[in-house]
Amino acid sequence: MIHLLLLLVGVGAGFVQRVSGFGLGIFAMLFMPHFLPVHISAPAVSTLFSFGTSSWNALRHRKNISFRTVLPLLAASLVTIPIAVYFSAAVPAKVFQAILGTVLIALSLYFLFFEKKVRIRPTVRNGLLAGTVSGTLSGLFSTGGPPVVLYLTEALPDKHVYFATIQFFFSLTGIYSTVMRILSGAVTAEVLVLAAFGFIGCALGNILGGLVFDRLDAVTFRRVIYIGMIVSGVLMIV
Repeated sequence: MIHLLLLLVGVGAGFVQRVSGFGLGIFAMLFMPHFLPVHISAPAVSTLFSFGTSSWNALRHRKNISFRTVLPLLAASLVTIPIAVYFSAAVPAKVFQAILGTVLIALSLYFLFFEKKVRIRPTVRNGLLAGTVSGTLSGLFSTGGPPVVLYLTEALPDKHVYFATIQFFFSLTGIYSTVMRILSGAVTAEVLVLAAFGFIGCALGNILGGLVFDRLDAVTFRRVIYIGMIVSGVLMIV
């Protein structure tokens, strides 16, 4: 049953990632903490099939990657990810779950009500700040997309360049996060098997998302996901 659930979550996560350019980790963490250990297995599994999917997308669209734009984000994220990973392993599961629920609610409220009102100028300083927050969220919960989205949507107005660049960012930070989780003992043989089922689902969802990339109303679709995040976050806290 867990393998089937991971396959289904993977399909949804891969679809969201292909349509929106981000959200794989957020979608996965919307469901996985309800049937996997929240503070170790769920983020580790999410990170594994997240970087696999992002790496595939980055490779396919590598000609559109803006390497110069993504450098400040990467530099800051690579510093904060290992700190957050080791912190997550030391926090009691119930406390971690409450923090994750709060983060999911905060992220969803931001995207529902403030996404269009907040703008970040694409400067090096702001890139470092966004990368720091993203690395922290990635290391803790595998949900580091929102700060990067906020920065790159201003820096890269072309949606194809934006998509390729953010996939490249997620692929590198995902590989780095996985190495850190291996060193902290969070990645086991069981986690690798679970992640494999999630990745198969992600591959299917990625294909489906690619078919509707230019036709789907991504804004409405993402709003449904954010409302689901609020519900899941409240359940985790309660």
